[in-house]
Amino acid sequence: MKFKSALLATIALATAQLHAQEAAPQQQLLKLVQAYTEAQRDFEPSKIDAIVTRDFYEVSPIGEVDPREKVLGFYLPANKREAPTMEVSEPSIQVFGNTGTILIKLSGTATVNAEKRNFAFRAGYVAVNEGGKWKLASAQYTGIRPPKPQ
Repeated sequence: MKFKSALLATIALATAQLHAQEAAPQQQLLKLVQAYTEAQRDFEPSKIDAIVTRDFYEVSPIGEVDPREKVLGFYLPANKREAPTMEVSEPSIQVFGNTGTILIKLSGTATVNAEKRNFAFRAGYVAVNEGGKWKLASAQYTGIRPPKPQ
């Protein structure tokens, strides 16, 4: 009976450790996307630079493909303007070896012509693990239509 108890405890511990190891990259990837979103909001290109790969690109909500240099240039402090509030929610994260995909919902409020407007995007990211550190390789944003008035 002691052997069975010890065996079950060992299996339970191994299962818990495996689950924790699987969850760790997912948590890292979610934190990476949150850090990227904050660096965008705060117009901090040096932080963005540290988060993205050398060949990073972004597909904007209007379908433009922006290479890394254009993204970094857009977020220069001289271009800073009032940033909308942003909330990251509904994460869906998959890890395949050294590659991860992250889907989130970005929502918030922006002031346009002195009027507050709500917005929402679905954002998709691809991340790669470079030498033990996760970095974003691409981002794509798709607008979510607001519900139609009834």
